[in-house]
Amino acid sequence: MTLPEHAICSVMIAQLGCRQRYGWKAVPVVAVAGIAPDVDAVTKLISDPLYWEMHHALGHSLISITVLSAIIAGVSAPLLKLPFRPMFGWCWLASLVHDLTDVPYWWAVRFLWPFSDRGLMLQALEYLDLLVLGMWLTAAVCLYKRPARGRRIAAVSLSLYTGYVVLRWLLPKPTGIWHQITGGWMYLAPGDTPVLDWWQHQ
Repeated sequence: MTLPEHAICSVMIAQLGCRQRYGWKAVPVVAVAGIAPDVDAVTKLISDPLYWEMHHALGHSLISITVLSAIIAGVSAPLLKLPFRPMFGWCWLASLVHDLTDVPYWWAVRFLWPFSDRGLMLQALEYLDLLVLGMWLTAAVCLYKRPARGRRIAAVSLSLYTGYVVLRWLLPKPTGIWHQITGGWMYLAPGDTPVLDWWQHQ
């Protein structure tokens, strides 16, 4: 998923009990942990080949998300007066969900890196699927409008995403306008389009 989608998804994870127990100040902490695995994208600043080799490995492995979660929880504990152990658990969960929500796409997540280069991917969704983006944005708006119903909104949005992934994995690939809506549109972008150009030529 994209970074904004991961952030919203992580905010939804925080609605499943973390926000109710520790308040809204804990939500950004979980959100940061939920996008932290993409720290390995900084390898693109060094070289494109390194980026394609290390993304979804360097920051996405189980070891990496454990270390990142410990750092984020450790920093937030004294600053925001939050308990380390529970926040570490919520941060780790958000990071793991980040990995799991990357699996449906076309770029393998290497959970056991550096011990193994074997990765997991379903090849069910396209990056920048507008239905997925619309779902997460709708969830964010609903949470903003009805924060007291955060747990229900989170449960529904996470269930909808999971159901959509399962349907896309089981059903034939979309064609025509549905193909464009579900991610095909980005392949129509003209050359030298920022962000999209590198993805098209992976």
